[in-house]
Amino acid sequence: MKILKSLVVLLTLFTCFTFCYGYLNDKEVFDTLINYYDRTPSILSYNEYTKDVDVDFVELTDDFEANNRQELLNIYYTIISSGMDEFTFFCAPEYTDCINEVIKISSKDSDILSQINNFVNVYNSFKNIKTIYTTSGKVTLTINKVYSNDDINTINSILDSIEETLYLDASSTYDKVLAIHDYIINNTKYNLDDENKTGTASSTAIGVFVKKLATCNGYTDAAALLLDRLDIPNVRVSNSNHIWNLVYIDNKWLHMDLTWDDPVNSLNKDILLHDYFLKTTAEFEEIEKLKPDNKHTFNKEIYDFIS
Repeated sequence: MKILKSLVVLLTLFTCFTFCYGYLNDKEVFDTLINYYDRTPSILSYNEYTKDVDVDFVELTDDFEANNRQELLNIYYTIISSGMDEFTFFCAPEYTDCINEVIKISSKDSDILSQINNFVNVYNSFKNIKTIYTTSGKVTLTINKVYSNDDINTINSILDSIEETLYLDASSTYDKVLAIHDYIINNTKYNLDDENKTGTASSTAIGVFVKKLATCNGYTDAAALLLDRLDIPNVRVSNSNHIWNLVYIDNKWLHMDLTWDDPVNSLNKDILLHDYFLKTTAEFEEIEKLKPDNKHTFNKEIYDFIS
């Protein structure tokens, strides 16, 4: 009888343990406990396209435990700029609002990730980011990039040819930027059919260099790639309707909008303008008074370094 009772007790304990383990595992309690004690982030590695621009908005970091919002933004920027496809970081226990900030940043209504995207190399730009987080403060980002390896190889081979044709290495910085501006416009038409579409070839540098048809994203990406190749500091600047380039030249940041310098016209003729070539913000604002639909508003707190 005692043996039977012992067997019943052991069986009951085993059943309870099995049930509890399965239940707790589903509820991620075990993962939470493990994560609490093992807070090791992913190992960061940079690809050849990583770039770092000296601005106040974000900066590269090697600390992947966020203690405040700025550190959180720096982590996002570093991960995206590195070119990695997946990365895990952590919120510091003292940063109690961290996960709420992660939720806000990853929200479809948030513009902050798009702005961060403007400061990284075009090839490392993301199409979308999948965010997984736990209540213990573990955050994993999975990054789906705009440009595939095939896209990059195709564009790079074309860029090699462009550099040789335009003799960009022998020019002054101003002349290099002018050559880039004029080449892209002279070899690209604005694609009205894709104007309100996303995720098309026209919205990438493939539209410029391969299809010869592009929208503002394509013009901007194409210019940024050539500027990066020539080590000319640049970032992209955008609002909800438009995107263009910022170029650092003669110790100041200037606007350059290739899209608006390649206007669509009723005669379907190629037109090359320089109305939006290397202009200060004040000059852009003066143009906007005459052409109020030119859409060049931007967040001056993020881009506080622009002249």
